[in-house]
Formats: sequence, structure tokens, C-alpha cells
Amino acid sequence: MCWRMTSLFVIVLTIAACGAPQAVAPQATSVAPASAPRDVIMAMPYIPNIQFAHFYVADTKGYYAEEGLKVTFDYNFETDVVQRVAQDTVQFGAASGDSVLLARSQGLPVVTVATMNQKFPIVFFSKQAAGITTPADLRGATVGIPGRFGASYIGLLALLYANQIAESELNIQEIGFAQVAALSQDKVQVVSGYGNNEPVQLRAQGVAVNVIRVADSFPLASDGVIVGEQLIDESPEEVRGFVRATLRGMQDVIADPDAAFQTSLAYIPELQSADAATQQLQRAVLQETLPYWQSDLTAARGLGTTDEASWQATHAFLRESGLLKGDVDLTKAFTNDFVR
Repeated sequence: MCWRMTSLFVIVLTIAACGAPQAVAPQATSVAPASAPRDVIMAMPYIPNIQFAHFYVADTKGYYAEEGLKVTFDYNFETDVVQRVAQDTVQFGAASGDSVLLARSQGLPVVTVATMNQKFPIVFFSKQAAGITTPADLRGATVGIPGRFGASYIGLLALLYANQIAESELNIQEIGFAQVAALSQDKVQVVSGYGNNEPVQLRAQGVAVNVIRVADSFPLASDGVIVGEQLIDESPEEVRGFVRATLRGMQDVIADPDAAFQTSLAYIPELQSADAATQQLQRAVLQETLPYWQSDLTAARGLGTTDEASWQATHAFLRESGLLKGDVDLTKAFTNDFVR
């Protein structure tokens, strides 16, 4: 499974398993805690899952503790992560760039302080026999999405926007989060999903699929660690320490995904008790996730770096699509200060 969005204020996750340059490891210098570790909450947008391996590794290896932090992972199904971070009821959360922009347009003072996925993870996939390989092939096709909300819908709109295709040219069906079953049973011709998840599941079942990646058509700003402006103002070193520890965990996952998978099992009870086939599938999902974290930008500037150009493009798309009712100051919506 992958991160789900239940509103436009929350995030998505996860991107095609293409080759990517080796990322530059974040600095391992830590801030020695002056007193007892401070309890902080990281609001996760989904249930315990292998996609959060970098957080689990950072926790297990004591990277958060070295920064003077004791982190609790709070799983919320994405329903209110942005709002809770903005209200400072949790210190850290995860949200996509579009969610942050939409939130800020509503007066919620949230900021992306590190980008996890360097490419937007939503894809549209179909059985290979259908011959749907390009965005233009979606015209006239029956396309299943969870609903007209969240990452899949934003991704679909961006894909259509970039390729000058009207939404009315598709037969869009709202099918909930049953994409794999809907496609397997031929209820629809195309479904949305995460590049590192649902297509992996189908291939494991022996189903050949064609994948259309939103990121190949449009550079939507993807998910990252978010905090409230108040925390940045009052405790910048806490933010810096959390980001630094998380990126160290991410680098360790890239360096040794097998060890990271084993570490993560302690945090994912359902996976720990699962059969060998299920564990093997989730290990494949983790492997497919790693290229999403890396790019030419991260090779040059380090993991977690946010691409200003993708935010500018996302802002323009949201404004022209009418989803964003007013301009948002991008200099306040994200920062790279904490990944350097």
C-alpha cells in the first residue's frame, strides 16, 4: 500500500523504478542533546508501511536520539496531517507540495523543510494488451481513480493539463482504493496508483502492465517533511536535527535496503507476521522506492533537497486550473535551509 490523500490538504506518495544517480549523503554531524530528549510527534499519512523505512532506520539507529529527540510515529490516514502541523499539535508531518500550497492559500502556516520523493509518484497503468502507452491514448478510455480528491486526482489533472486533454475526453470512474482488483477484473481499462506499489503487485501476479507516469509529463512538487512556521521560529535546531536524522536514515536505506527492510519489520506488525511471499513483495516495493528519493539535484546538493522549479510549475498549474484561488509566496512555502 502507499500513502493516501483524503483531501487536497494532505499528501501522497511514492515513483518509477528507473535508474538514478547516486545521492550525496547528508552530513552526519549531530547536535548533542543538552538535557533529556524532547518528545516530538511525526504525523504519518498512512498505516505502518515499508515506505517509511528511512524513519524507522533513523529511529532504530539512534539518529533522532543523537539530536536530542524522542520521536513518536502517529498514523492518521492523512485526514488532518497538515492542519495538525499548522496548529502545532504535532511537530512534524508529511505532505505533498500541492497540499502545502493549497493549505497556505487557506492561511495554514506550514512549510516543507525536506523533500522525500524527487518525482511525483502517481502513475496510470493498464494491462499491456490494451495498448495504452501514452497520455493521448487515455482519450476515450475508462479510467478508475479513488475519487475526485487527493493525489490521484491532482495527478490526473496535471497529466491532462500538460497534454492539453480535457477531462471530458475520458470516462472517469470513482472506484475507491480498489485499483488492482478493478483492473484485474477488467472493470476499467486504466487505473491510478503509485509507481512503486500497485504495478509491482500486478507484475508479481504475472500481469504485464503499461505505465504512464505523471512525472514524465509534468513536474508536480512531491511529498516532503512539513513543519509549522512557529516551530521554525522557536526551535530551528530541532527542525534541523529531525531533518538531519531522517536523511541519515534515508541514506542508510539506499546503502543497504536488505538491512533496512529487516529493521522496518519491528515497526510493521502485519508485515512481520506475514508469509514469505508477502514479505518478498514488500521488499520489492522498497527497492522500487529508492530511485524516487534520488535525482540529479540530490546528487549535486544532497538528499531531501527541494526543487524550486517544480514548485513554480505546480503553483502555475494550480492557479490556471482554478484549484488555487490566489497566489502563494513560494519563498515561505518551502526552504532548503535545513538540508544543508
